[in-house]
Amino acid sequence: MLDKDFTISFNGDCISKEIWNYEIGYIRNSELQYYTDSQENSYIENDELVICACKTNSDEFPYTSASLNTKGKFEILYGKLEMIAKLPYGTGIWPAFWTLGSTFSKNEHWPLCGEIDIMEMIGGRGSLHNGGGDSEYFSTVHCIEESSLLISSVSKRIESAAFCDDYHKFGMLWDEDEISFMLDDEVWKSINIKNVPAFHKPHFILINLAVGGDWPGSPDETTVFPQKYRIKSITYTPLSE
Repeated sequence: MLDKDFTISFNGDCISKEIWNYEIGYIRNSELQYYTDSQENSYIENDELVICACKTNSDEFPYTSASLNTKGKFEILYGKLEMIAKLPYGTGIWPAFWTLGSTFSKNEHWPLCGEIDIMEMIGGRGSLHNGGGDSEYFSTVHCIEESSLLISSVSKRIESAAFCDDYHKFGMLWDEDEISFMLDDEVWKSINIKNVPAFHKPHFILINLAVGGDWPGSPDETTVFPQKYRIKSITYTPLSE
């Protein structure tokens, strides 16, 4: 677990295996994409990590994409975590920046381990869930509280623009009392976590680009492929002593 400032930048020739693990296969949420470790789906370009969702000619794997995590390599507890990124767009497109408790798949399964979704965008015109589509993202915490699943979700919308138009900084401030979600350095929502054990243990980081699934639904005739999720950097600053 880190106790100092750390920036994950993407200025090399390849994605660092010292920091990142790949998920392989069909993983969760009835999503349509098959996650790979192929350079077609994740690569370094112009000092950015690009996660690319592709439509294929395969009946077995009609869509491919990538999901990376830092499990066992880079874990955090409290502090500020931020990502600078330009998001993809379109119906059925679902980029995410999130964390899971480091005990996930060891001793505590989801949601007992805790999940913090810093950014999830359900792309498209927004009609499926009466939301803002490419101009809105969701921030959510998932955990167990008093033996029941607790989900607290909020959303942030920008006006007259979409998150694919420019780079934005998506982040959270996390301390012993609250998780506060941030957009472009401004806190827009805080959630009390004082009595939730899952949020007082180390978490690891995940970034992925999903296609379809339980929440966004499937792509349609308006969805353009490939879709690219461009990440400039991820920065972690622990709480001051």
